[in-house]
Amino acid sequence: MKALQDPHLETPHGNAAVWRYMAQWKLEKLLQDRALFFPNASRLSDQYEVSIPASTLKAKRDELAASGLQGQSLEAALAAFHWECNPLKEQVLVNCWSLSAHESYALWKIYLGGERNGVAIRSTVSSLRRALLQGDDDYPQDFYLAKVQYRRHLTVAQTERLAVITTKKPFYDFEKELRLFILDGQDNRPKGQHAPFDASQGRNVRIDLPLLIQQVYVSPFADPGYAEQVSQRLHEAGLNPLLLRQSEIRDR
Repeated sequence: MKALQDPHLETPHGNAAVWRYMAQWKLEKLLQDRALFFPNASRLSDQYEVSIPASTLKAKRDELAASGLQGQSLEAALAAFHWECNPLKEQVLVNCWSLSAHESYALWKIYLGGERNGVAIRSTVSSLRRALLQGDDDYPQDFYLAKVQYRRHLTVAQTERLAVITTKKPFYDFEKELRLFILDGQDNRPKGQHAPFDASQGRNVRIDLPLLIQQVYVSPFADPGYAEQVSQRLHEAGLNPLLLRQSEIRDR
């Protein structure tokens, strides 16, 4: 794996804390697979994600019309603009974290999905990056890591492909998202290897798990005895049970 950079993306400081909240079954999968799952962007619930907004395309059409283009010439120029900026949503694989110095009550509620038991993995931007770089994945692909920008509207000047991938509506700014993503095109596939995954669903990427996990916080809503279960699972996975922390939130 190789981490790519681009001037259109904002990468936070390496010491910035990142969180990933998960129900118990997702923790089990993480410990068993020792991998992060990157779902296909077409499976994201927010249908506006990883696509050029209709308002931006309208603004571009108006701009082209104002320049004197019309009819087939206008449509051809608009199509060229769309092709240049289109992030090719069906080829984008994403994995999301939250940038914050502290736990988030809202994200606990959302990502536990109504369950009581679960954990939040705490890491840093640099540890997350290095965990992928040193994960020794059998099918290595280059990836990007960037802070999501929350905008109500994308101007024509802002519609660079990677910027579109890392833009969301302001309704979601409470997530403070750090986005890892892979552009699963032919030029980002190991030559001579058949992809061992269904790209329309997503893929697992192997990670260096001890390098990734700095702390594991137990859900503030967890059942009695759940922390002990998690401690045992960390031990079985070769991780230090002393990484375990109780949530600082007290809400019953």
